Amino acid sequence: MTGVVSALLLLAAMSAIGGIPGSSVVEPPADEISVSVDPKADFTLFKTFAIRDRKINSDRPELDNRLFIKKLESMVRAGLKAKGLTEAGSGPDLLVDLTLVGEDINTTTRQPGSGMGLQPYRLTAGTLMIDMKRPGDRDPVWRRVYRDDEQTGSKLVQKLPDDARKLIEKYPKLR
Repeated sequence: MTGVVSALLLLAAMSAIGGIPGSSVVEPPADEISVSVDPKADFTLFKTFAIRDRKINSDRPELDNRLFIKKLESMVRAGLKAKGLTEAGSGPDLLVDLTLVGEDINTTTRQPGSGMGLQPYRLTAGTLMIDMKRPGDRDPVWRRVYRDDEQTGSKLVQKLPDDARKLIEKYPKLR
């Protein structure tokens, strides 16, 4: 949960210095991408994939929604196909797992020039993790984690499918 901690620290620091000069609204922190790749993996050997697990851990109804997960899945599927992989019904080279965690963060911030002291501030944080594993392996050969903080859950739902696309763009293109 270091992303949550960094978001809270950023908001606390902005409160301490009076917010962003010339702005009346505090913007959520920038998106974060984390990358993990097995250095021994030969990605040219992976030709097929299957989406296996879809896990959602969120109280937000916008995120914990089958239609939304299908949209994320569709972006991942299209991205992998664009990289030269083929979806397999059985016996895939890679198993793809999607995990989405959503949480609300409530804090306070000082609005510059308002003279009203600390004001409540809320944002919705979403963390999307895409793991790719060889069948039978416990550890992934490829993992990308994308963290996005938005002012509302609906804005997060609008942005996360494109975030999924950005993650898959980082997968090595097959020759």
